[in-house]
Amino acid sequence: MSAGAAGLRAWFEAYLAAFNRADFPTFGAYYADDILFHGQAAQLVGREAVLAFYHKVRTFLHERIELISFVGAPDGSRIAAELHTTLLALRDWPDMPTGPMRTGDTRMRVSFAMYEIADNRFTRIRTARFSPPGGDAA
Repeated sequence: MSAGAAGLRAWFEAYLAAFNRADFPTFGAYYADDILFHGQAAQLVGREAVLAFYHKVRTFLHERIELISFVGAPDGSRIAAELHTTLLALRDWPDMPTGPMRTGDTRMRVSFAMYEIADNRFTRIRTARFSPPGGDAA
């Protein structure tokens, strides 16, 4: 990644673009082998566990994340981001961890995410929802 906040932001936006197009090899390369992932739908350890989780998610949902606001540490070690996520159910998912969805349902939310970075890889990701559960983004 390039030096400075602008380079860090461009690096992060490339990650989001790969995530949004379900480019698993590209966005998976951003995860450290031993990443700690603390999301709203799962608590996971390791790149393979995170990728397996998202492979499952993508069989049920189309997920799109848009960057609302970004703060990057000058040394490139951390990112704080405000994210708008849109979920579209491709098929019924009655036991979805954050609440059931039926084919065609759309769910939007705003979340805050903290990313810790070492050697150009995420070592820990933590997210917290801002919008009400099951509601539209605030």
